[in-house]
Amino acid sequence: MIRGLGNAIIAVVAASLLDKYVYDGHYTDAALAMLKQIRHSFGL
Repeated sequence: MIRGLGNAIIAVVAASLLDKYVYDGHYTDAALAMLKQIRHSFGL
């Protein structure tokens, strides 16, 4: 389970870095904004 979690974290970080390099972070910024709204809707 720990190995799978580590692989998932590495994949997300790699996808984020690729997005920053290729698309100037457009998709990463949108995903973070969506997560912020989800967090806000739960009152956190």
